[in-house]
Amino acid sequence: MKGFQQNVHHHIHKHQLFGPGDRVLVGCSGGIDSIVLLHFLTTHQAALGISVTAVHVNHMLRGEESLQDRLFTEQLCAEWNVPCFSRDIPIQDILNTYGGNKQQVCREARYAYFSEVMQEAGATKLATAHHADDQLETILMAGIKGTLRSGSFGMPTSRPFSTGELVRPLLAVTKDDIASYAEEFSLSHREDPSNGQPVYTRNRIRHAVVPLLKQENVNVAAQFVELAETMQEDQQYLMKLAEEKMRQLVKQEEDGFSLLVEKFKQEDLALQKRLVLLLLNYLYNKKQVAITKQLAEQVRDMMHSSAGTAFLYLPQNYMMIRQYDRVYFRRQPIGEQAVKDSLIITDDWSSEVNGFRYKAMPLREANQQKNAVFWYFSALDDIVLMVRNRKPGDRIHLPGMEGAKKVARLMIDEKVPSSKRGNWPIIATASDEILLVPGIRHSKYVSQTERVEDNWVLIEQQVKVAKSGL
Repeated sequence: MKGFQQNVHHHIHKHQLFGPGDRVLVGCSGGIDSIVLLHFLTTHQAALGISVTAVHVNHMLRGEESLQDRLFTEQLCAEWNVPCFSRDIPIQDILNTYGGNKQQVCREARYAYFSEVMQEAGATKLATAHHADDQLETILMAGIKGTLRSGSFGMPTSRPFSTGELVRPLLAVTKDDIASYAEEFSLSHREDPSNGQPVYTRNRIRHAVVPLLKQENVNVAAQFVELAETMQEDQQYLMKLAEEKMRQLVKQEEDGFSLLVEKFKQEDLALQKRLVLLLLNYLYNKKQVAITKQLAEQVRDMMHSSAGTAFLYLPQNYMMIRQYDRVYFRRQPIGEQAVKDSLIITDDWSSEVNGFRYKAMPLREANQQKNAVFWYFSALDDIVLMVRNRKPGDRIHLPGMEGAKKVARLMIDEKVPSSKRGNWPIIATASDEILLVPGIRHSKYVSQTERVEDNWVLIEQQVKVAKSGL
């Protein structure tokens, strides 16, 4: 096991993950990866000049089995003389009350507790057990989903977190290396059966795609780690240039910020793309909004629009307003003439529209959600959906009808008051193919029953008014 320890020590030294006196908090689920990490750091505390504390979160999703994970971790830490913080978090209750993606809710709750413990324990580093295979899976997932990350390609070896840094000491070793280490030191661990469930994209990649890649090259995970490091270095340099340009271009406004379009268009395409990412990340700050390729391209297209005045509604009630040579990003429209002509639907909930909110994603990534209506449809991978107002000439292809019907006529037939017709929301593609007139009729292209050809889903959920104090 000399190779494992050498690789991890070299990785830690190369990236300066720890310094003398660091107080390291180790996220420990009880699984093999985190147990190996905890064992390695605990047995090398003196050599690394660090002190180690463990932290465990019981998501309470598997009943007694989840509880046993916590008890196992606490007992093991006691045997190894490692201080251990742990907490039960009722994830299912949170999902029942607020909805959301289970994995994302788990992650947010888990890392919120990690941050709390870091401050309480005075920890300077949070160490997680992500390894080379995890890096490979992460890069593949990002490629499949089209998710863009500011200044990064895959998981960074370290990043700012809470009162210190999050570090990944095991990125230099593979899952097989970890298993061999655990066997050599007779380390017991817990298994989470959800890791094998094909309902999650990562699990499908892990069990179906990665083995095929390893047949082509057994070292594929390690090579992807090297690729990620190289790409991250290049990205960081380009992002540094983009940040300098952004400081020159962006002007702070009373309720947002703005920039000059012509100056933006003069920059190289590589910097334009990164400027858009910086703008969106700056706009949403720490909010959990997926910055997708489609969303970024919609913003960049607005920058290149020839229209004198144009509006684009963004997730979470933000909007982008172009007025001739200046683009504004803010929450409120400029003047009474601002028309809500489009709100992009991403895989994050949209802002409220007539008491409802929407999100769209590939069917394989969708999880059932409480009090939500699923509209299934077939589309290309780069489909862009939006909520917008009715346009003159809009037509909808209704189920069972030949040809298309004017939406204006449909609203008359459905007895929609004339005062509401102009602002009634319509869900359509970027090419103006109408899928749904919410609350009235749906087109033949969508169905509440999943069909063989369907590969996308539009999720519609009534917005609940949160009670005070929640």
